[in-house]
Amino acid sequence: MSSLHLMPYATTLRVPQYCRFDIDSAESIDYEPYKYALLKKGIAIINLNFADNAAKIMNDIVNEIGLVHEHDSMGRTVWDVKVGGETGKESLAISHGDQEFSLHNDGAFEKEMPGYFGLYVVRADKFGGGINVLINTDKIIESLSEASFDILSTHKFKLRVPEEFHKDEEFIHAPLIDENHGFRYRHDIIERDCCSQAELEALAELELQLSLPQNMLKVCLQDQQILLLDNRRFLHARTQVKDKKRHLKRIRFNMPPLSKVS
Repeated sequence: MSSLHLMPYATTLRVPQYCRFDIDSAESIDYEPYKYALLKKGIAIINLNFADNAAKIMNDIVNEIGLVHEHDSMGRTVWDVKVGGETGKESLAISHGDQEFSLHNDGAFEKEMPGYFGLYVVRADKFGGGINVLINTDKIIESLSEASFDILSTHKFKLRVPEEFHKDEEFIHAPLIDENHGFRYRHDIIERDCCSQAELEALAELELQLSLPQNMLKVCLQDQQILLLDNRRFLHARTQVKDKKRHLKRIRFNMPPLSKVS
């Protein structure tokens, strides 16, 4: 069964005003409020009042507030999320297809997982597909039993690196919850045959919480909107794409943690 089959019952995302922005011109952008919103709440939604199909504004913001994270072995930092990808023939990555992409953290298979990512909507799905779903990991942590939380945060799980993202290693080993309660999760890369019974039970409890609509937030991004998101504080997913012309630009980046920001 689809992990998002109850998504229609999810709550529509609400964010405070300090996480919402409008940009009328590429000139004289104040970058500090974006950093503040991300460090405090983990999310920023920016409306551009002009077209920016190359996602230059998103790229400029990211380069001002953080350090860009390399996407793949091709060295791309900004890339297309659409059916077929940039070339029209990139079919390996799930994001380049039209099917549902279940809840996950970006780069969960990388040793140095990116801390944040950004999406710029060149063209939204005009037929009601490609809806983004978020889950705040704080809510999941509060729902886990002590035994499951201990296993998920102290045991190292074997995680497979998808073929399209191979760099140096085929597998990594890491906890699914780190010391700062950041998540590292993607259902299809966990080598469950290597898990103990207790680890499988902890995973089942985690995945039950991830399937409940009361833990889900719906986000319907529109043309010329930018979403910046804390990749460890939120899991995200996408419903099936219905409009083959849906087109997003994506970027990953890192910023220093709040404790190290002056």
